[in-house]
Amino acid sequence: MDTAEFAKRVGITVGITMIPFLLWYFRLVLLVAIGALLLAILLDIVSKPLRWCGIPRAASIGLTLIAVFALVGAAAYMFGTTLSGEMVDVLDRADIAAKGIGIALQHSTWGAALLKHIDTSQLSLTSWAGSIVSVSANVLTSLAVMIAMGAYIAAQPAAYRLELRKVVPRRSRRTIEATIQHIVQSLELWSVGQAVQMLIVGMLTTFAAWLIGLPSPLALGVIAGLAEFIPYLGPFIAAAPALLVATAQGGSPLVWTILAYIAIQQIEGNVLLPIIQRRLVAIPPAIMLFGIPAVGSFFGLPGVVFAAPISVMVYAVFEGTAPDEQRDGKPTTHNGRSRRTDVIPDGN
Repeated sequence: MDTAEFAKRVGITVGITMIPFLLWYFRLVLLVAIGALLLAILLDIVSKPLRWCGIPRAASIGLTLIAVFALVGAAAYMFGTTLSGEMVDVLDRADIAAKGIGIALQHSTWGAALLKHIDTSQLSLTSWAGSIVSVSANVLTSLAVMIAMGAYIAAQPAAYRLELRKVVPRRSRRTIEATIQHIVQSLELWSVGQAVQMLIVGMLTTFAAWLIGLPSPLALGVIAGLAEFIPYLGPFIAAAPALLVATAQGGSPLVWTILAYIAIQQIEGNVLLPIIQRRLVAIPPAIMLFGIPAVGSFFGLPGVVFAAPISVMVYAVFEGTAPDEQRDGKPTTHNGRSRRTDVIPDGN
C-alpha cells in the first residue's frame, strides 16, 4: 500500500468517526433542515393543483406561499381576537383550577407529602405559556430560515438532487436516490394523514366542548388539533387544560369532558388511524414510541415536536434500503415503485 492510499484510508476513517460528533454539534441546524424538508414537501403537495394547470413549479410554490400567508392573515384578522381571548381565558381558568387543586392537596396528609416533592411554581400553565412564547421569540430566526429553505427546496428540487449526485460515489447513487425518494414519499403520505387527523380531532373537540358548555371551546379545539402533531403524548397534553377548565365548572362537566375526550380518542384510534394507515402510511407503534424519547434526548424539547416525522424518516431509510427478500415477501407498488404493503399501501 503506497502512502497516498494509506492517507486516503486514514482520511475516510477519521471522517466517518467525526460524523457522530458533527451531528451532535450541529443538531439544531439538522433540526432546521428536517423542518425545511417537511415544509418543502407540504408546499409541493399544496401547489400540485397549480402545476396541473400548467404553472411552472417555482411560480406555483411562490403563489402557494402567498396564498398561505394571505389565509393565515385573514384567519388572524377574522378569528385572531376571539381565539387569543379564548386562549387567555383557558390558561387563566386552568391556572385557577390548578391552584385550587394544590390548596385542596395541602389539606390532606398524602397531598401535603406529595407537594413537598413538587415545585408548585412549575404548576402554573400561565408561566408555561410565557416560557413557550419566550422560547418562540428566540427561534424566530430559525423559523424564517426554515421557511426560506423549504421554499427553495420545493421550487428547485432537481438542482439540489444534482448537487447531491456530485458528492455521492457513482456506485451508490442509485441506492441513495431510491432511498431519498422513499423518504420523501413516506413523508408526503404521513403529512396528508396527519393533517386530516389534526383537523378532525380539532373539530370534534371544539364541538364536544361547545356541547358540554365549557368556556372557550374554539381554543380547546385548536389546542387538541395542534397537540395531535405530537404522537401519543398529544392527547394527554390537550386533555390537561380541558380537564382543569371543566373542574372549575363542577362535577358534571368534568365527567362529561372525560367521557368526551375518551370518545374522541376511541374514534381516532379505531376509525381514523385504520383508514389513514390503510390508505397512506403506517409506522409500527413501538418504533414511534421509542422515537419520542430518542429524538427528545438528542434534539431537546424542540425535537419532541418533530419526533413523528423524524421517526418516519428513519424508518423509511431502513425500510427503503432493506433487500427485497427481507421485506416479509410483500412487495407492493405505489406509483410504480416497490414498497412493503404494511408501510405504503397501494394508493390506486
